[in-house]
Amino acid sequence: MKILEKLEGLIIEICNNGKITIDKNNIEEVKKSADFFSQRLLSRAEERINLKIPDEDFQYDSIGSLTLDWDATTNESDEEYLWGGFQLLSLIESLGMHSHFWDNYNSDSRFWKNNPQPEAEAIWKDFLPKLNYFHKSGHGDDGTYGCILREEGVYPCPIYFFDSGIWFKMNMSLEEYYHTMIACKAVYYWQYFYIDTQEIVKKLGNYKPVYIEYGAKYLQGPHPFSDKFKDGTFTYSAEGVLHQMKNIIKRFPKLFPDVDLTYFKERCDALEKALNTLNLIQKAKAKFLRSFI
Repeated sequence: MKILEKLEGLIIEICNNGKITIDKNNIEEVKKSADFFSQRLLSRAEERINLKIPDEDFQYDSIGSLTLDWDATTNESDEEYLWGGFQLLSLIESLGMHSHFWDNYNSDSRFWKNNPQPEAEAIWKDFLPKLNYFHKSGHGDDGTYGCILREEGVYPCPIYFFDSGIWFKMNMSLEEYYHTMIACKAVYYWQYFYIDTQEIVKKLGNYKPVYIEYGAKYLQGPHPFSDKFKDGTFTYSAEGVLHQMKNIIKRFPKLFPDVDLTYFKERCDALEKALNTLNLIQKAKAKFLRSFI
């Protein structure tokens, strides 16, 4: 089954779910233009990576512009609003077009000043232009992107997840990314269940997305549940990631009762344990430093 058919299956399932609201779905429009193919874009893409793209990967060109936006409200006090979906860019466009989606996040000097990241700051100007998205949120601009890393002579391209200026390498192929996204119903932040726990802790465990300027609070970097960062409920980005993991696990049994949540729970528990350990270490360090005052 081709990728367009698989995505259509997900869209049909979501549309037939009475507990979910569909805000946008253009599958019928995309199917009408699925046979269109740009030789010019193909040539540009192959020139960029200096390799020939296999014919079997042309299927990822047919899904360009496919969009789904769904959400699920709740009246339960212990549940949060949930959404998902996608806006897709064809593989050939992702390979051949100039990349600048990251510019809104990483080009702001405050992004690096407020949360110093020496390793990332040393490479981002050279690295990020090689990164281009093929998947972004269908629910407005929430800062999340599924990406490929375009390097000459390297194909298939490595897969990355970009979240509001922070990037993570994912141990999966493009086919596996789409397969996993479909299995996860394209829910917001599904990617974090498939990123190494220690990598999340390393990059987001001490990341503070709130900064104050002229007496007002602003947000940069990953900040799911932005209101909880502004009111002080959360301090570090990883806390928001964990909260969304728990929110998915809490709400999926009602929305998608056939989804096996065993793996999700394992990853959620692993992150919570790692963050608790980090918190204990931070408290011990603070206590040690206070002893010298």
